[in-house]
Amino acid sequence: MFSKTPIELLVKDFSNIYNKCQSAYDLVSSRRFNESLAILTTAEAYAIAEKAYVRCDTFPELQTKEVEEFINAFDVFYFELKQVLFHTNDDLDSLKNRLKYMSQTYETVNASFNLL
Repeated sequence: MFSKTPIELLVKDFSNIYNKCQSAYDLVSSRRFNESLAILTTAEAYAIAEKAYVRCDTFPELQTKEVEEFINAFDVFYFELKQVLFHTNDDLDSLKNRLKYMSQTYETVNASFNLL
């Protein structure tokens, strides 16, 4: 039924997660951001991440240190993003650094699966 492998689907999920996180960062770093849109975008990223987690649990070939590192990078970014959204901590520089690190780990995942 599906022509894509679990690896290809996971990498696509990770790409979508990263893109949603980039969009959420862009929203919250603007001067007067639309909080509802930022929360919706964040929720979309989390929903995709949950799907990716299930995919990783289902297919042992996806359970690599590179995949784990991306997931951990997302978890840290997501935690900090929630703090910014709910005004607990507005450290946008730290959030941007977390996003950069997520990008790096995404590239590492691609390289580990020879998808560059």
